[in-house]
Amino acid sequence: MIESKESSEVLGQGGLKARREVFVETVCEALAAGDDGTLRLILNDEHAADLAELVRVLEEEAGQRCMGLLEDRLSARVMAELDPAMAAQVAADLDERALAGLVGEMAPDAAADVLADLPEDRSDEVLALLPPEDAAELQDLMEHPEDTGGGIMTSRLVAVPREVTVSRAVDLLRAWAEEEEILTVFVVDEEHRLVGTVSLRRMLLANREATMEQLADREPMTVRADMDQEEIAAIFSDYDLLALPVVDEHDELIGQVTVDDIVDVIHEEATEDNLKMAATSSREMEDPSIPGVVRRRLPWLLLCLAGTLLTGGVLDLFSGVLASLSPLVLFVPAIMAMGGNSGIQTSTVTVRALATGTLPRGRVGPALWRELGAAAGIGLLLGSIVFMVAHLWTDGSPVAPSAGLAMFAAVLLSAGVGAVIPLSFRATGIDPAVASGPLITTLNDILSLVIYFGVAGLLLRWTA
Repeated sequence: MIESKESSEVLGQGGLKARREVFVETVCEALAAGDDGTLRLILNDEHAADLAELVRVLEEEAGQRCMGLLEDRLSARVMAELDPAMAAQVAADLDERALAGLVGEMAPDAAADVLADLPEDRSDEVLALLPPEDAAELQDLMEHPEDTGGGIMTSRLVAVPREVTVSRAVDLLRAWAEEEEILTVFVVDEEHRLVGTVSLRRMLLANREATMEQLADREPMTVRADMDQEEIAAIFSDYDLLALPVVDEHDELIGQVTVDDIVDVIHEEATEDNLKMAATSSREMEDPSIPGVVRRRLPWLLLCLAGTLLTGGVLDLFSGVLASLSPLVLFVPAIMAMGGNSGIQTSTVTVRALATGTLPRGRVGPALWRELGAAAGIGLLLGSIVFMVAHLWTDGSPVAPSAGLAMFAAVLLSAGVGAVIPLSFRATGIDPAVASGPLITTLNDILSLVIYFGVAGLLLRWTA
């Protein structure tokens, strides 16, 4: 069938951003005019992701007004699209009964995330307003840490007994598909233990009188509820999965992780790594209060302050060399900056390789050798440039070879530090992302100065 242009929307480069900007402008105009009828028509015809973005950019009062005009089911989907801090803010503005109605419309995993971020007494009040079966389901999900398989799984899935025929299973799926999207059909035994999985394609092509057990993949990949979400994301990436069953220690099927959850996990983990490399954390996004920001940023900044004071101590230690050859100070900024930049480049590449699993332990040696070789080539080139500039600038004084050699050594050593520290952190169970940013920069500043003035001191003694 040929689809007309009016029946679909094609978004080119920058199209989504432009579309959302027009949407926000239209909503703001309707808000300013107080036209709730138009607002209700506009808002309820939009995708949940666009509405979530709208709530993020509007002022709190305007966002609440828009949420109040949404149909219950759409409002629930928007709530699921919001980041934890924004979802908690929206939840805080609702009374318990309204929040219970919203939670009741949400997918169990999204609802559990919202309730887990509420104060315990308030989440208990909301749960008390839900049907007992739904409340028990949410309480079970809330018991799992949020960054594990149990924390990201949903308990809503299609599980059919193994003796059921394909014909009967199709009837069951039709009823289920009215409420939920189906990615995979799980086959279970009498104790609800996982027997296997069946794809919709295989069911479509199968003999309608065959049993589901006959069609099932009897050795499906499974994960446990306590598995880290980053490991699960790697499984999805490696095997191009749409859904993955979650089982307990008795192989009983307790939930499934779906690909849309994994997209969120990948985004979350990438954001977390980037924040850690800047010496902060995602908790700052969830608690944007001034004391919260100070509490999370200050420890690393205090460590960096100690490092910079130590840098001053290095300058004081070599004050005699500076007094004897004052032009040395001209090249301090260049050597410190290039050493720091080289270390950041290497540490960023190393941390990323560790995060994506492309740097297994057996390949550490070759990877380290490659980084040091590249740093040696870069350092040789930069050192030669600095030597020539210093030779012309200082009329051939000993500063030129000191600056050139120091630049080469600083780049080489900083690259080594940038690679070794993340690897060492991984070996000791510390997140390698913490090794980047301020820590690497501060260490490399100190090392660069020690190298520079140490080389200068040796050359001065040699030429004296």
